[in-house]
Amino acid sequence: MNIDLDNLDEVGVYEALSVEGNEADALNDCYLDLYELLGRDAMLKLFKHFRGDKIECPMRMYRAEYIADLAKQTTDRKERAKIARAEFIEGILNKRKNENDGKGET
Repeated sequence: MNIDLDNLDEVGVYEALSVEGNEADALNDCYLDLYELLGRDAMLKLFKHFRGDKIECPMRMYRAEYIADLAKQTTDRKERAKIARAEFIEGILNKRKNENDGKGET
């Protein structure tokens, strides 16, 4: 097989290596997870953009400042309380998860 990897994009390499249908055998575990979760095109886009980088996904998706600004915008006390409660509950759940994750360690 003679493949010019320097002149192929990620999709071209994927096709040239006959990965389609053989993902479980061909892809590293993290890329297989991304393939199964997001599909081929999104997995290849992430590979192209982040390859070699470590991606860290924080427990909270939204910035605290955004949530505070969102709560500040509403004048309805019940809605404001819902927003604050959701953020508070998320914080409690994360704290408990972190505590439980640390229990089995020595």
